[in-house]
Amino acid sequence: MPSPALSPEDIALLARRAGLPLPEDRLAGVAATVQVIDTVVGSLRALPLDDTPPAPVFTAAPRAALHRKTS
Repeated sequence: MPSPALSPEDIALLARRAGLPLPEDRLAGVAATVQVIDTVVGSLRALPLDDTPPAPVFTAAPRAALHRKTS
């Protein structure tokens, strides 16, 4: 479920709360960028990764072991 879009006014409020200087002429661009990022994150969250093991389960073999002949 996508998050509600943030308006330029919402972005201005968040920037003020965070103590970040954000010129008014950039508010609309930042709001649009936040929306794009939220859309991408939403699509990543929707990926079916239930059967995917966590990264610590992966064991990388040393490069030499990959090219070693077993005879």
